[in-house]
Formats: sequence, C-alpha cells, structure tokens
Amino acid sequence: MKSTKDVIAELTRAARDVHMLTEGEKLRLVSRAYVAIKEGWELLGQPNRLSESAETMDIIRAGGMPVYLYDDEMRAILQEAVKVIRQIEAAMEAKNTPAPTSGEDGNQGS
Repeated sequence: MKSTKDVIAELTRAARDVHMLTEGEKLRLVSRAYVAIKEGWELLGQPNRLSESAETMDIIRAGGMPVYLYDDEMRAILQEAVKVIRQIEAAMEAKNTPAPTSGEDGNQGS
C-alpha cells in the first residue's frame, strides 16, 4: 500500500495533467482515490463516513463513467479526493498525537 503522501502526490499530478490521461488511467486513479479514502476511514474507525461524504459519492459515481467525464470534471473529482485524503491524514495524525495531561508544564522545577 502506498503512503497517503504518495497517493496525494499522484492524484495532484494527475489533476494537473488530466488532459494527458487515458481512460484506463482515469479509472485507475478514481479507484486508487476510492480505496485510499475507504481504508483511511476504516483505520479511523469511521467506515460510515464513506457513504456520508459527498466527495466520496462523486468518486464512486465517476468510477462507473470516467470515459464520459470532461477534463474539468475529472480534475475536480481528483481534487476533491485529495481534499478528503488530507482530512483523513490530519485526523490520523491527531488521533496518534497524545494529548497533554493537565498539569503538564515545561516550567516545573526549581
């Protein structure tokens, strides 16, 4: 599995160069975005967010019709996916960062 940073970089590059993508590449990118978002919500213990997210629903619909998407529509879907993946990444970082306990202060001592 690629890291979220790798997926974000790949989707961002693809959004920039969407006019050069083949239909097969578009489908692969939409699938990659969907899987990254699905796995992210599952890791956070929030699998229901997948169906509650308008951006994710756009990605699911696009997966069935990438051939019919204009470049600007495909670009928007890839950018939405990047936004959601960044939100998931931030939530994972927040979840893994221990909250300071009350009373902890760097100026304790002498």
